[in-house]
Amino acid sequence: MVTCSNCGTENPVNAKFCEECGGKLETADNKMICPECGHNNPVNAKFCLDCGAKLSSNNDNSNKPDCPVCKTGLLNSIVHKGALGLGTKRIFKCDNCGAEFEPKGEKYKLTHISHTNYENWQEYKGQTLTVDEWTRIAGGGVSDAEQRKIDEIKRQREIKEAEAVKNRDINEFINGLQKGIAKINSNTNSPIILKRNEETSLIMHNITLREPRAVRQTVGGYGGPTFRMAKGVSFRLGAVSARSESHEELKNIDQGTLVLTNKRLIFIGSKRTTNIDLTKIVAIEPYKDGIGSQRENKQKTEYYTGTDKTTLTINKDGRRTTIPVNGVVLKAAIMGNIAKIT
Repeated sequence: MVTCSNCGTENPVNAKFCEECGGKLETADNKMICPECGHNNPVNAKFCLDCGAKLSSNNDNSNKPDCPVCKTGLLNSIVHKGALGLGTKRIFKCDNCGAEFEPKGEKYKLTHISHTNYENWQEYKGQTLTVDEWTRIAGGGVSDAEQRKIDEIKRQREIKEAEAVKNRDINEFINGLQKGIAKINSNTNSPIILKRNEETSLIMHNITLREPRAVRQTVGGYGGPTFRMAKGVSFRLGAVSARSESHEELKNIDQGTLVLTNKRLIFIGSKRTTNIDLTKIVAIEPYKDGIGSQRENKQKTEYYTGTDKTTLTINKDGRRTTIPVNGVVLKAAIMGNIAKIT
């Protein structure tokens, strides 16, 4: 006879439902048999009522994860006994490669294997990972830490690729400026009166005009013997010798606005204004924050610094790149305008 767990009525041994209440009877066919201790558990039990082992649906291998090491064997829950039967613990062991996973809180540590030639053993031996991570590895994936490494490598590669594309766009733009192909037009109203057929290319504010100035310095010294006349009183005999040295230093002359047009380079300051015909420029030295310009009938080089505070936007194939107008960019723009004049 089979006793109904719902109402307590005894039913024939082959009955599947209770004749009194209609409840489903827990027969041997529909009970969950524990694979560890053999105890009969209710059909909907998730853990064994006797030993606490996790139960699988229908006691088959469908819910057993594939081994993360060999990826072919199945993991079985077994009781691992310590020396002299002490310190027993429940572990998961692969029925193919012998890989053992020891519980560590909510995670599992890969501690042992029968054959050490598996790639994943070399990669993950001794590591403590979550169930999701081990399941992912069994399916061909990687651990969270390994995924972060892969993502970081990918990110760095993307950064380098983006930087390479950016540098290529900048170099192409600068080459185009120097050849007079690339064109830059200022959207700001020009502070100068333009001549016929003259167009403004760049307007740069807060520019410092600097020029070399000779600085003379006198260096002197005293020579001769010293005689002591009394305590705390002494006299020196001899003379003061002096020499004058001269060197050049860059001096700030003025601050203002530098304007580049297709014909001229004009500096407008509070003390000085320079109007340079581009065809009169004989040399340009680029710097990271400006240029040094030499022109006909002008002995000293004129330095214009602070140009890098102005920026340009390059548009190439949907990409936008902002660059400072450093000495290289400004020199290329000037040379390109000169090339179009000549």
